[in-house]
Amino acid sequence: MGVFAWRNLLTRPMRTLLALIGLSIPILGVLGLFSLSDGLRNMVGDTLSQIEGVVVLRENTPSPVASTLSTSVVDKIRAIPGIRAVAPEAWGIAPNIEGQGMLMRSVGKLMTKGAGSIWDQPVISGQDYATHKDLKSAVFPRALRERGEGRFLDERDIGKPSIVISRKIARNFPNAQGEPRKVGEHLQIGDEDCEIIGIYETGSMLLDVVVVMDINTARKILKMPEETVSSIYVEAQTPPGYQAICEAIEAAEPGVSARSMNEVQANFGMLMGQVDKVLMMIVSLALLVGVVGIVNTMLMSTTERFVEFGVLRTNGWSQANVLGLVTLESAYLGLLAGVSGCVLAWLGTLVANQFIGGGLKLGVSPFSLLVGLGLSIATGVLGGLYPAWRAARMVPMEAIRLGSH
Repeated sequence: MGVFAWRNLLTRPMRTLLALIGLSIPILGVLGLFSLSDGLRNMVGDTLSQIEGVVVLRENTPSPVASTLSTSVVDKIRAIPGIRAVAPEAWGIAPNIEGQGMLMRSVGKLMTKGAGSIWDQPVISGQDYATHKDLKSAVFPRALRERGEGRFLDERDIGKPSIVISRKIARNFPNAQGEPRKVGEHLQIGDEDCEIIGIYETGSMLLDVVVVMDINTARKILKMPEETVSSIYVEAQTPPGYQAICEAIEAAEPGVSARSMNEVQANFGMLMGQVDKVLMMIVSLALLVGVVGIVNTMLMSTTERFVEFGVLRTNGWSQANVLGLVTLESAYLGLLAGVSGCVLAWLGTLVANQFIGGGLKLGVSPFSLLVGLGLSIATGVLGGLYPAWRAARMVPMEAIRLGSH
């Protein structure tokens, strides 16, 4: 029966091909969307693994860029037992860089490099050297030592327009010769002519957009009052005690949110879980279209083969045999569509990874491929059930009579 079902599909190649296309595209969409979801999870996880301390923000703010705190909070946190280091920071969206505003940069990148480059928007991080030099888990100094060049901020840069930038920023704002900026060159940020003293590289698109400078210089560029900070980075004396430190900070200063990286990652996981649910709803609609396509294909196929089914029934085939034959044909269609969708998804991720960077890597896992194949076969079988039932329930002579007209 399996060979017979396979040959029936091959005798109508164009109809089979159209059915394959109709179902393989939803499978491609399923694998592509979940590949992107997994890639984002891994990228955020790798980024947060580089940050070991606690970040204190104003309550209900998503990031340091949107947060504002009083400098008095710093002293309150410093007085909490179990805290080793407290480092205030000033954050903000970078103003005009080399005469280009945020809107102009975004439009230019969209036209020349694609939509992904819009996420390259530079962000300023002003650091207080007196407190940051004592940090053990600071990301940017470590990234500069391991994969960068030049030096990091020290006491010589207090109050001066010295900056540390990423290799990405150095490429995005080339010098007059069209080459990436180098250590010792200058970069105009707002009204400040800043000297590049170091270049770092973290490998994360979430971190490699940061321009690091002295906190007083950052306040001047961002027009931030001296008595305010954006966030406070806290290190505990014993890292396993971070959860207790977060609770102590929030108890000592109502209106702030202290977040360990484990908590941030858990919250992001919950967010991506909601995103996955939305993706499943979209995918379900696409699969429904695939089911309709299979039903249409198999209905047309069975209608044209009434005589064939009638002859088979008169030669001893039972209703179950006819039902199994048509269902097997639709299952074959689902299997072929699943294989096609999986191959296309795998090739698509390979091509996409050549054009994206910043720690975001797409990939189709073996489990995802099995899920894709399973969905495709199940969709094929469901789409073939009604045509199979309709073909099986016909009386042999009636089938021959209808098929002969």
